[in-house]
Amino acid sequence: MRNKMSLKKILATAVLMTASMLTNAQSVKQELQDQLAQLKPFSADFTQIVTSAEGDNLSTAQGVMQLQRPNQFRWETVSPDEQLIVSDGESIWLYNPFVEQVSIYSLKDAIANTPFMLIAGSEQTAWESYRVTKQAGVYTVITPNDPTAAVLTLQFKQGEITQFSVQEQQGQHSQFALTNHKTMNKIDLALFTFNIPEDTDIDDQR
Repeated sequence: MRNKMSLKKILATAVLMTASMLTNAQSVKQELQDQLAQLKPFSADFTQIVTSAEGDNLSTAQGVMQLQRPNQFRWETVSPDEQLIVSDGESIWLYNPFVEQVSIYSLKDAIANTPFMLIAGSEQTAWESYRVTKQAGVYTVITPNDPTAAVLTLQFKQGEITQFSVQEQQGQHSQFALTNHKTMNKIDLALFTFNIPEDTDIDDQR
């Protein structure tokens, strides 16, 4: 009889703990959603450091970015090599001035299933695929049902994104630090439009 009662207590405790964990996970996810929803349009300088799975430094890049939710962003790398990524919310342009080539993709096909789109402004349904945890002020976003998906981390300070990182399944890690953060009520929409220069090779995948 005692064994049966003990088993019932163990099962009840396990159920309560599981329910508590699920509630906490949903709470953290909602907290991150609220943080991102409150982001005003902003520009910032960025430094990107890419390291291998073994921890070796593969590259360092610097540039400037602008973001206006939902899904409008401009990501301009200025060193060591120039490169430009522009999204108007529907299409995304990847421009390499060195080879004079631009590739164009539908935004939803290009990166809609990547955690980065949570920053840019994914629809509510996209959040159902992710699990969010928080430790020491760092949010971690994973995709439980997709072992090949990247892992995203995010850090905020006074409502602004200061750092984020992307951990690829193969182990490659990209760390982004944002500085000189400038918030504004609205960004010029021309920044999110790409005018293709003359003599540029066009690879339109839309």
